[in-house]
Amino acid sequence: MEYQFELSRILLGEAETAHWAFYLEVVLRTLVMYLYTIFLARMVGQGAIGQIGPFEFVLVVAIGSAAGDPMFYPEVGLLQGILVITVVIVLHRATGFVLQRNKALETRIEGGPLCVIEQGAVLEHKLGSGSLTERELFTLLRQEGVRDIGEVEVAFFETNGRLSIFRRPAAKRRKVRTTMPGSEEE
Repeated sequence: MEYQFELSRILLGEAETAHWAFYLEVVLRTLVMYLYTIFLARMVGQGAIGQIGPFEFVLVVAIGSAAGDPMFYPEVGLLQGILVITVVIVLHRATGFVLQRNKALETRIEGGPLCVIEQGAVLEHKLGSGSLTERELFTLLRQEGVRDIGEVEVAFFETNGRLSIFRRPAAKRRKVRTTMPGSEEE
């Protein structure tokens, strides 16, 4: 079989005779996958996706997939990929617009900071939420130069995967539990 360079196949894919309803279906499929991926990103938790929020994570995944498919699969046309990317960007902008005006919904979807240390004590019941393990917490504390949790007045695990630490004044610091690896307590 001889390969032919056909512009209509490149733009429309193998389904070049697709009806306009097919493109509406692409929009609907994109909407469903966008919302489902946001849901999954939220369920995975803050630490798993690092320093970006669930919406940015979904944006990267969706655009990467939409851009890649028309590059590799001849049955996926360029216009279908362009349509998916456009719908994802519009959904991302619309979601940002809605969340900016509804702070309660924003907190529910994106989450909020999680208090993980209070008065030099690890709040283990907060760690049990699945966002952060004690080992990960101690790693983050060490990265901030904290040698003992008694140095910390309060610490919050932020939605971007970072730890915000408010230290006790030097006069009020005490030895509670070392953050150093290899200690028996960790």
